[in-house]
This record gives sequence, structure tokens and C-alpha cells, in this order.
Amino acid sequence: MADELPPPPFAGFTSPPPGPEQPPKPPTEEEEEPVDEEDALENENENEPEEAEEDDDDDDEDDMMAMMPDYMVKRVEKLKDLNDRRDIIMKDYLRERAELENKYFGVCKPMYVTRAEIVAGKMDDEIKAEAKAVVVSSSSSTDDKAASSEEAVDNVTGIPQFWVCAMGHMEAVAELITEQDVDCLEYCTDIRCNDDEDGMGFTLCFHFSPNEYFSNEMLTKRYDIPNLLLDDEPILQNVNGCDIDWKENKCLTTRTVTRKQRGKSGKRAGQIRVVTRKERTDSFFHFFSPPQMPGVMEEMDEEQADAIEEAFDHDYDVAQAFRSHIIPKAVLWFTGEALDVALTPEDEAAEE
Repeated sequence: MADELPPPPFAGFTSPPPGPEQPPKPPTEEEEEPVDEEDALENENENEPEEAEEDDDDDDEDDMMAMMPDYMVKRVEKLKDLNDRRDIIMKDYLRERAELENKYFGVCKPMYVTRAEIVAGKMDDEIKAEAKAVVVSSSSSTDDKAASSEEAVDNVTGIPQFWVCAMGHMEAVAELITEQDVDCLEYCTDIRCNDDEDGMGFTLCFHFSPNEYFSNEMLTKRYDIPNLLLDDEPILQNVNGCDIDWKENKCLTTRTVTRKQRGKSGKRAGQIRVVTRKERTDSFFHFFSPPQMPGVMEEMDEEQADAIEEAFDHDYDVAQAFRSHIIPKAVLWFTGEALDVALTPEDEAAEE
């Protein structure tokens, strides 16, 4: 008779009567909790270095070089050596160009100072004296009467509205100026552009005489552009405006709107309350509150990215309109003659 097989393990096992529930034992080092494969994969992705994309670029370059025969690699390395030498030469070029720009800015600066004095009326008497000196001594009595009549009428100081008129003839700037802005911009006495000594940025300075709108004597706008002196597409590294200290009820960039609201429910149902809020208004003075640079890790969709890029492009166009055109040739923009003169190669190069 064949031997009977033993019963399977735990066959006929009877569980003990239920007792008080015991908390589960924490897993020991030997008995680790099972890890879900998807969670493990996500953790691995989180731990990957942020430089993954840069590493990919380096890998692509290495792969390209790896595909070449040795004799071709040596030739490419020679070309890369030439490129490195060119980079060194370009650094010297930019340094010397920045020095040259600073040199001739210093030469032109006294003329800009004199221009500001003429606009402000500080040289009215001197200019009048020079005009009299060129009058021929044998002038007729009619000319004498005309001269005396002119002196009687000449009670205007300097050249009023000089800068606002010059700005109004430059389309990129004129489209920002409202009727309310004109009265305020009449107090602008000078506009300057100070380039950095290293040629990697510039600051626009707008000077104002005491006025009823704000207490600032100067408004500034600064641009950090590492490749400013190159013909490449400008790389805006940073843009900074300034705060305008508006006097009470004189702010041109916002307006206060008061509305009445009637309560619809609760204890205040039927009651009317007054709500006051500020709304943005069109004004040139928004130029001093530039668009905000997006953060490095900030996520945005394509439409938002395009809107930010367009805002910065327009802002920079306005800045270059001042730096390359209005400031160096202000009198021609004031008279409107600049509108009839085609841009010279120097102007186009400066604008780029």
C-alpha cells in the first residue's frame, strides 16, 4: 500500500480566538516595504541634475566628433583653436571700442551742456548780444524799428516745449504721449544718455524743473545689454525703471474711480456703499515701469511668452529712439527736419 502523502502546510489549521487588535509592526531593515515602480521612476527623474539639457548638447557635440575620422578631428580642433583666438581678439575690440565711445562722449558732453542752457534760457542775453553784434551799423530806420519791436515781444525764456516737441516727431515715442502728458513734459529741461564705461549698458536720464506733477528732479531708465556694441540682436539682461513720486491727485498713470454698489443679500441688503479703486490710464510715464523679466523657473505658455517678448521689443525700440536719434540730434527732431532726412549708415548702425 502506497504511503499517504502528508497534508499541505497549515492544512486543518484552526485560528485562535480573536483578541485585541495589535498595531502593525514597522518594517525592519531586513523587511523593507515594497516600492511602486512608477514612484521609483519619478524619484529617479527628480534626482536628475538640472544640467541635463546642457549635457545633451555636449553629448551631441561629442557624438559628432566621434563620428569623424581622426584626421578630420584634428582639422576641426584646429578650427576651434582659431575660433578661441578670435574670441580673444573680439574682447580687445570691445574694450577699445568702449574706450573710443567714452572718449567722444566726453568731447560731445560740453555741447550737450550748452544745449541744455540754451533750452532753459540761461544764454538768452548772450545770444541776443551776439545777434546785435552782427547787425550792420548802417541799418535803415525801418530795420531799427523792426529790431525794437522784436525786443518788446521777446519776453519768452529759452525754448518752451523743446523736448516734448522733439519727442512728438519720433513715431515710436509719440504714440505713447497723451494730451495730459504734454503739459507735464513741458517741464522737461534735458534728456541725456550715459553709456557704461565697459560698453555693456546705458542709462537714460530725464531732467525736470520743479512742477505740479511730481517731486523727482530726474527720472531714469537703465538697460544692461552685454552685446550692446555688437551688431547682434540685443540681449536684454536687465531693465530697471524708477519710482515716480506723484503729488496728490496728479498721477498720470492711474485714475481713481468711485462707484456705488447696492448690497444684494445679508444684513446689508439694499444698502448702498461707495467703492473706490485705481485704474490704469494710458501715459508716456509707464515707460519708467518696464515689463518684468520672467523668472528662470517660471512656466508660461507660448502666448504669454510672445506677449512678454513683444513688450520688451517695443520698450527697447523706444529706448533706442532716445539714445540713437532724439538725444544726439534733438534740434532736428524739434524742428521736424529729421523727419525728411533718411537714416544715415551711422544712424542705422547705432540703432542696431
